[in-house]
This record gives sequence, structure tokens and C-alpha cells, in this order.
Amino acid sequence: MKKLVILLIFLLVPAVQAAEYTEITLPAAIEYAQTYSQRLKIREMDVEVAKNKIEQANQLKNPTVGSFINMGKAGENDPQYLGVTQLVELAKRHPRKKFAESEYKLSKENFNQTKFILGMDVRDAYVDVVGAKTILKQIDDQYELLSEICNLAQEKYNAGLANQMDIFQTELALNQLKIQRNSAQVNVNNAINELNSIIYCTEKDFDSVAEIYSDNYEALLVPQPSTDIPSLNDILAKYLDSCYYVKIAKQEIDVAEKNLTNVIRQRVPDLEVTAGWSYNEKYRNPTGSFYGGAYVGVNLVNIPIFYTFSPEIKNAKIALEQANLKYNSVVDELIKDIAAAYESFNTAKTNLNYYNSKVIGDSFILMNYAKENYKKDKSDLISLIVMEKCYKDIVIGYTQALVDYCKCWTALLRALDVETLALTESL
Repeated sequence: MKKLVILLIFLLVPAVQAAEYTEITLPAAIEYAQTYSQRLKIREMDVEVAKNKIEQANQLKNPTVGSFINMGKAGENDPQYLGVTQLVELAKRHPRKKFAESEYKLSKENFNQTKFILGMDVRDAYVDVVGAKTILKQIDDQYELLSEICNLAQEKYNAGLANQMDIFQTELALNQLKIQRNSAQVNVNNAINELNSIIYCTEKDFDSVAEIYSDNYEALLVPQPSTDIPSLNDILAKYLDSCYYVKIAKQEIDVAEKNLTNVIRQRVPDLEVTAGWSYNEKYRNPTGSFYGGAYVGVNLVNIPIFYTFSPEIKNAKIALEQANLKYNSVVDELIKDIAAAYESFNTAKTNLNYYNSKVIGDSFILMNYAKENYKKDKSDLISLIVMEKCYKDIVIGYTQALVDYCKCWTALLRALDVETLALTESL
């Protein structure tokens, strides 16, 4: 009965992940996300709307066609009129178009930033999948190791060299590991679901093809931990001005400037030009003759006497001041964010290199040494189980350090708003 329960535990969790997944590389996952993402399509629509507003801003006012016809006695000796009235805007259409063009550029920058952030989200989600799968595999490896220790304890017990308590201790450790494996499998499933949620492709479900190992950095789009990266000052000098946050803040200043010009031009009066045909019919004319001729009229309209657009101009000036203040704030905060991301990456890199150069190798040697000592009766079972637990924690800690290294690299790219960072070329 006990063996049946254990078998069910191991068979049940994989059954949860019964869905069929298509293995996909990280670059392909990013491409799929940028193709199917709904939030990116919304931003793309914003760009299209802003583009249409340029044509809208460049519009010419439509003419008005009208007539003036006198009735009855009022029409005697007075002409009838049929003509066209056209409103001509003075000094308004060009700044209005420039304002719309500036907003269009801003919408494109927002679209590009959304597309970039989506790619970074896919990177993080993909790394989480790979990390969760790796930890699951490491737990499986530890289960095999602990099963081997359990078999050693059973052999010693059968030979009369160990007591029943040793068997209970190893079985307890195995049961604890099974619980951890179940949790690890759930973490894998959740990570895969999160990845597919970000990609948002309704046609298929995806899974990673990579697992985090020391030789797999290229597949995860991260540099080798031994690679030197440029100094913080060099990075700021090369990448700061090209960050989306900076470019967007600059473009918002341009939008505010164009808006101020557009609002000020509202004070310029417009011309209303009227032209047409005037005529006097025979039966309305005492002379019995038909008279006709063209007429032209010009009016100066929208003269800013009673209302001078002062509130709009004041608000536009405030908006421009806000945009300038926001730009300075964005630059200051971005420098701090880049510095923090740079320091976090270097720390993660140092930790991972320490794992690679010292911790992993030493812990593996100590684990084998402890196992051999138990075989030769130089140590007891408790010492071996404690060593196995330490070894498991170190191995899983190594994977978590790898995940942290990858995500810190992505965080640095996020802060810089770049897909990759020049590591070998001279800055």
C-alpha cells in the first residue's frame, strides 16, 4: 500500500502538465510575443490614430454655399445672391500640423518602448521556466542519490551493521524530497503558464528548449560570467541619451513646445471670404431688364477682443515647464536605476563565478567523500544525510544564482533600453 501511494505521488504531478507544448528558443519566443501581443497591438493602433491626426490637423476648412432670395414686395429693385463663403485660417494650419507630427513621433517612441519591454518580459519568463526545470531535475538527481544512500543503509541493516532507525531516517528524507519535487513540478507548470501568458499565442503552447547550465548562456542571450563589461561611466556615456525614457521625455518637451505655438496662434484672426453671383430678374426690375454680376466680400473674424485665449496659453506654458522638469527628473532617476542595475549584475556575476570556481566543485567532492566514509563505517548515517541536504541546497542555490545572474542582466538591459550591450568593442 505504501509503495502504491508513493507511485501515485510521482505519477500524479506530471499528469497535470499533460498539455502538449512546442519547444521554442528564447529569440523565437520574443518574436512570437511581439507578433501576437495584445498590448503591443493596442500601441500600434495608437500610432495609426496619431498618424491620421496629422492629416486631420492639415485640413482646409470646407466652404459654405448659400443664397439670399427676397420674397414679395421686399424683392423689388433688390438683387438676389448665390455664392460661396470660405473661412481662411491665418498662421494656424502649419503649427497645428507640426503639433500633430510631434505627437505622432511620441506615439512611435511609446510603441517601440512597449515592444522592447515585452521582449524583456519574455526573457525573464523564459529564464524562470529554465530555472524551474533545472531545479526539478536537480531534485530528481538528489532523489537518486538519496535512494542510493537508502540502499546502503538497507544493506548495512541486513548485514547487522545498522539498526532500523537508519532505515526510518532515510525513508523520511526521501519522503521530504518527494514533497519538494511536487512543489518543484508545480513551479515548472506555473512558469510555463506565465511564459505563454506573456507570449499570448492562441494557436499553440510553448515550452523552453534550454536548461540553465554553464555552457548554455548564449541560448539565454546572456554573456559568459567571465566576460568583462564596460565601466558604468562608459555605459552611461554611450547609452543614456538613447534610452526610451529619455527619448520619450525629450519628445514630450517637443510636443509641449508645438502645443504652445499652436495655442498662441489662436489669437490670430481669420479671414472669411465671400464670392458669388448677384442678379435682378426682369419682373422685379422696373426697367424690365435683367441685371447680373459677381460680388466679393471679405470679413475679419475671430478677432481676440472679448476672449484672448489666455487660459489656454497659460496652461500650455505650464505643460511645457512640466515637460522640462519631467525630463530632468527622468534623467536623474534613470542614472540611479542604471547604477543600481549595474551593481546588482556585478554582484550576481561575482556570486555565480564563486559558485563555478569553488562551491560546486568542493561540495561535490565532499559529498562523495561522505558517501565513501559511510560505506567504510567511518561516519554515521546522520552525517551523510546532513551532507546530502547541504549538497542539495548548494546545487539548488547554484541554479538560483544562475537565474539571478540572467535576470540581473535583463534588468540592466531594461534600465538601458537596449537589446544587447557592447562587451568587446571600444566604447
